[in-house]
Amino acid sequence: MEDETTSKAVYINCWQYNTRPSLLTELLIQLGYPAPRKGKPVDELLSKIQEWLSKNRGVAVALDEFDQLQERTEVIYDLQMLNEDSENQLGIVMVSNQQPSTLKLDPRSRSRLNCQTLQFKPYSTQELIEILEKRVEQAFRPGTVPDEVVEEIASQVAQKSGDCRQALNQLLRAGRKADQAGQRQVVIDDIEE
Repeated sequence: MEDETTSKAVYINCWQYNTRPSLLTELLIQLGYPAPRKGKPVDELLSKIQEWLSKNRGVAVALDEFDQLQERTEVIYDLQMLNEDSENQLGIVMVSNQQPSTLKLDPRSRSRLNCQTLQFKPYSTQELIEILEKRVEQAFRPGTVPDEVVEEIASQVAQKSGDCRQALNQLLRAGRKADQAGQRQVVIDDIEE
């Protein structure tokens, strides 16, 4: 059980826990409360979370891939009600690839949120080069990925989307292609467009 003065940060991926009961159950588990994976009514799960909040300083809940959550309105409403009913705070960070205005929430939930949006701009070619160089140092043998390969991947991705995950994925695929071909180095031809 947690110390009485504990505050906590919890990360939940809404691809994996995309229903109201599964998300609340995972939240309880990460708070250190034993909870069965299935079968608990939502009101009982909320009661246990409220109990945890009454004994601890607070919790920050990061909901990654928030747009994948099936019952967004209900979950936000639940968490905000818990926050209002407790002296200790429950903070919510919602991470999504969609614009906040496109996330469908009912007016009650939206008005309760006091939402601030942080939008991350696409990475530039130079920023992607720096990220890819670090990944090459960590994941590849020295000398197997020439600078021109990193620069080409960074340039292609920056022009299309600036999405770092796409650049890392492209680097991985190029490395695998070179490895499968028995090459000692990744070459420009290994890069998929």
